[in-house]
Amino acid sequence: MRQQINALTSTRAIAAIMVVIHHFGYGVFPFTLSNNLFQSGNIPVSYFFVLSGFVLCISYSGVHVSYADYFQRRIGRIVPVYWLALLFMVPVAVFFLNYPLNGTALKEVLLSASFLQSWVPSYPLVLNSPAWSISVEMLFYAVFPFFLLLLNKNTKLFIGITVVLFLLSQYFHLKYYTSRWSLPDSIVDTVFFNPVMHISQFLIGMIGGYLYTNNRSSMPKSNWIAAGLLLLIIALIIYRPDNVSYHVGLIAPVFMIFVLSVAVNNASILNLQWFVFLGEISYGIYILQFPVFKFLEAVNKQYMHIPKQYFFFLGLLALLLVSALSYMFIEKPLRKKINSLKFG
Repeated sequence: MRQQINALTSTRAIAAIMVVIHHFGYGVFPFTLSNNLFQSGNIPVSYFFVLSGFVLCISYSGVHVSYADYFQRRIGRIVPVYWLALLFMVPVAVFFLNYPLNGTALKEVLLSASFLQSWVPSYPLVLNSPAWSISVEMLFYAVFPFFLLLLNKNTKLFIGITVVLFLLSQYFHLKYYTSRWSLPDSIVDTVFFNPVMHISQFLIGMIGGYLYTNNRSSMPKSNWIAAGLLLLIIALIIYRPDNVSYHVGLIAPVFMIFVLSVAVNNASILNLQWFVFLGEISYGIYILQFPVFKFLEAVNKQYMHIPKQYFFFLGLLALLLVSALSYMFIEKPLRKKINSLKFG
């Protein structure tokens, strides 16, 4: 498998922190200077989906790896910190958020622990709500080997399937988006969170990975291209019409071109050691944000009473610290341990 592209790893940090701002800091200065941008911090999740398809494609292209070994590595990458976040979130919910201990709560825990919450209407955002996207990613991981084989054997068919899935997801999502507040969960949660609605973003990322693997030597190399695409993405978010949603990847093709540009140029600023490290702990930043912030909010409300303007930044620093410690002492060691296990 190919080594990671540090510049892409660094972009994960930006996307993860954008999601944190969306959930906990968009009402805090300086993020109030552009509410449209920071209140749309859920859109980086689409970027994660595209980037996931891109990275897996370039990592496994031309490499013979058994399905069991491949999925073992995916489990080692995703599961330990995911379960840690859930384990942290449950007592926070019970003791600080008045979470009822009943049959529904048990169902929420079981669905979350088994990565199935996004498949069941009314349950995608239970407990650790950002985890819905990891439930979606698990579908991507399950079907990736099949789609990689199809991409290499019949690229035109792969692109055709991607286009059809993309158009269908946009049609149904945009059809119900404007009336989402009056619709039942069975419709809203399906068009917002069901993994099938998001798979085209992953496949678009795979197309980008295929282009990079086979054509990177002939691609234009200029950091200005990536910078211009970033400005375009920001403009698309800020000036997005109220009746249009990017939640299921309407701008995923733009994300894919941006990822391609970043990968080809591998800008030096994105290779700074501290920036790459933030990217490496970005999964922790993303999946641990709710248990960390909800715990700190409860403690602050009860004991410290720090104003929101300052509390968010203190909370963000705490989250970065917890994510770094989790990465060094839990995520990396357990990943190495799981990857080293031999079955059969």
